Amino acid sequence: MKTRSILLSSIIAFMLPVLVFAQDCGYYSMTKGMTFSYQNLDAKGKVTSSSKSTCIDVVQIPTGTQYKVQAEVTDAKNNKSTHEYAMRCEGGNFYVDMQNFVDPKSMESFKDMEITVDSKDMMYPTNLAVGQALPDASITISAGTGGVSLMNMVVNITNRKVAGTESVTVPAGTFECYKITYDVETKLMFKVSTSVAEYVNMGAGNVKTETYDKKGKLMGSTVLTEFKK
Repeated sequence: MKTRSILLSSIIAFMLPVLVFAQDCGYYSMTKGMTFSYQNLDAKGKVTSSSKSTCIDVVQIPTGTQYKVQAEVTDAKNNKSTHEYAMRCEGGNFYVDMQNFVDPKSMESFKDMEITVDSKDMMYPTNLAVGQALPDASITISAGTGGVSLMNMVVNITNRKVAGTESVTVPAGTFECYKITYDVETKLMFKVSTSVAEYVNMGAGNVKTETYDKKGKLMGSTVLTEFKK
């Protein structure tokens, strides 16, 4: 069985500057109808798939505000798939559901099993500063039958920090960004270690994400092609 890598294109952290609700999330608030389009590239820069995410609903919850997002992914053969995920603004911080850091194809291994999930969501503070350390995140998905665990998938994200600022050019334009780096360890049948650099603009959100193997070689990237408020 082949362990799949993290599908970052499906799990973009949206960080926008529109403060709409009483719950103060600073740069990270969203509005219904906002759309974001991305291309996924291999190490040589060839487009392997694309995605379009739309904020389909904004819901007030007891602890803050929840944003429901629908993502449509198109692969290299023009096959389309959709899934929904949630983000939330809580206590002035923005959280991304860690279930979206799992490649949907990896979940095929859990088909027809009983599934339990334990996660610590990815958090982004209202303000970013160079040198700032950010909290770790993780998710454990256990699958089994009759109360007996048969398979586990674990994703740990560690060593998150704001490494610096850079000007980044992508199809959607040129943006001044914060560079956030972190390590990702994925365990299924065996362990896969990668490192990630994501470039965040406080107006367009996640502009570019690069994934590297444990030797520091580029594996692929995701770039912003369009966003509409």
